[in-house]
Amino acid sequence: MLIVVVAGLVSGAVLLLATVGFELLRRVEGFLNIAHPQLIVLSGFSAYGFNVLVGLHWIVSCILAIIVTTLVGVVTARAIFWPMRQRPHYIPMIASVGLAFFLHAMIELFTGFGVKTLDVPLQKTISVGGVAVAGADQIAVIGTAALVVVALHFWLSKSYSGRALRAMANNQALAQIRGVNTSYLQYLTWAVASALAALAGTLIALTARIYPELGWDQVLVISAAAIIGGLGSIYGVMLAAILVGLTSSLATLAIPSEYTQMVVFAAIALVVFVRPEGLFSGPKERVA
Repeated sequence: MLIVVVAGLVSGAVLLLATVGFELLRRVEGFLNIAHPQLIVLSGFSAYGFNVLVGLHWIVSCILAIIVTTLVGVVTARAIFWPMRQRPHYIPMIASVGLAFFLHAMIELFTGFGVKTLDVPLQKTISVGGVAVAGADQIAVIGTAALVVVALHFWLSKSYSGRALRAMANNQALAQIRGVNTSYLQYLTWAVASALAALAGTLIALTARIYPELGWDQVLVISAAAIIGGLGSIYGVMLAAILVGLTSSLATLAIPSEYTQMVVFAAIALVVFVRPEGLFSGPKERVA
C-alpha cells in the first residue's frame, strides 16, 4: 500500500509541474496550449540523447534538455502564437493542436517508436520495517517538485515580476496602463511554462520510461488536473495534480492499470456536475 502511495506522489509531483505551466499559459495567453505536453516528451528524449547517445552525465543531460526545450517553447511561441494575439482564443488553440502533431511527428522521426530510459545510478531504496517503499529517484522527484512549488510561491507572491504577472493575468489592459511591460512578461511566462514542462519530462525520464505517445497521454491527465483544480487557480491546480496522481495510483489496487484513466474521467465528470468552477477555485484575485 505504501509503495502505491509513493508511486502516486511521484506521478502527482510530475503532473503538478506540467499542469502549473499549462495553467500559467492559459491565464496569461487565454487559450489552452495543446502542444504543451509535447514539450515533456521533447525534454525526456533530449535528456536521453545527451545521456545515452552523447555520453554526458545524467545531471548535465537533464540541464541541457531543460535549456533546449525551454528555447523551443519560447521560439514556437514567438513564431506561431504571438502573431495571433488579436485573434479569437480558439484560433491559437487550433494552431497548438497542429504544433502538437508536428512536434510528435518530429520526435517519432528522430527517435523511432521505442521506449527509452536514462542511464541513472539512483538505484538505492528506502525501506520501512525491512520493506522497500521508495527508490532514491522517487524521493528526488518529490523533493524537486516540492522545491519548485516553494520557489513558484515566493516568485508569484513576493517578486515584482510575479505580482505583475498575476496582474496581467487578471486584466492585461489595466496592467499596461499601469506601466507593466507585458511583452517581457509574456516571454517570461512562456519560458517558465516551457521549463516546467521540460523539468517534468526529465523527471519522467529519471523514474520511468519515455515514449513518443507520452505527450498525448499527458494531455488527458493535465486537462483533468486543471479542470478538477479549477481553471484560474494555480494552487488549486497544484493540489488537484497530486490528487489525480494519487487517485490513478491507488486505483491500480482495484482495477488493471490500463483502466485507471477511467477513474480520472469519472472524477472530472463528478467535479463538473457538482462544482463546475473546480474544487479549489476561489473568488477572482483582485489587483491592488
